[in-house]
Amino acid sequence: MTRSNKKGLSKRGFFVLALALAASILLIQQYASKPRLAHPVETFASTAPFFAAHALDLQGMEQPLSQWQGQLLIVNFWATWCAPCREEMPELAELAREYAGKLVVLGISLDSVEKMQVFAQDTPVPYPLLSAEDEGMTLSASLGNLNSVVPHTVIIGPDGKILKSYFGRVTKGLLLETLQPALDS
Repeated sequence: MTRSNKKGLSKRGFFVLALALAASILLIQQYASKPRLAHPVETFASTAPFFAAHALDLQGMEQPLSQWQGQLLIVNFWATWCAPCREEMPELAELAREYAGKLVVLGISLDSVEKMQVFAQDTPVPYPLLSAEDEGMTLSASLGNLNSVVPHTVIIGPDGKILKSYFGRVTKGLLLETLQPALDS
């Protein structure tokens, strides 16, 4: 017979309970530390409102989004305060460098030009960063983001049709699954 503590829990029961608690904590930490990747979403929105819009570049100059019409595009809506947005930027930068001339990555920030400039000094990327501030969510919604999620990444084909849309953090591999047929043609 095992000896019980004051509350009636045996030493063996206490050990099992402590072990279960420790295992639970480890599982929670492991799950919480893994980035939750986006799942592709079919979007049938028109890109016409997007290409009719303008956004400000890092110098504060207005840029028509129509200048990128007819190209294979990765449009990434992001914000400086968004951790998943910042986590995916190195992989977007890799894609921009690796497939220069075949596709264009556009980073459309929901921040002011000033905040974007500070961010870009610390974290330079090889693709255009544009500030759309409050209009950024309207642009994102015009491409199917009706829940105001960031990051929101949209792949637009040269024909102006949305190939895929992603809500949440993306990876290079995830995007290449959609991009590969367009890159091969």
